[in-house]
Amino acid sequence: MTAIDRIGSAFLRRILLRMKELGVSQTELAKRMKVSRPYITKVLHQDVNITFRTAAKLATALKMDFFPELRPQESHELTKKLPNMV
Repeated sequence: MTAIDRIGSAFLRRILLRMKELGVSQTELAKRMKVSRPYITKVLHQDVNITFRTAAKLATALKMDFFPELRPQESHELTKKLPNMV
């Protein structure tokens, strides 16, 4: 599984969990986002690549915060902190 796949899966899990918490159906989510229900189905099945704008609309519709974050991978941070052994 690639890093992109892991990110997409984690994002989708959070969306589905929040929908369940709020009792929001796919139809209701589509209404809140002003998109079609078939489009929501594609998003939830990862059949389409979504933009940051769509991700933000999803978050807003589900009363969530959406702040994309870039940070160093742990393995890169660890190698920086190790003393130079040369």
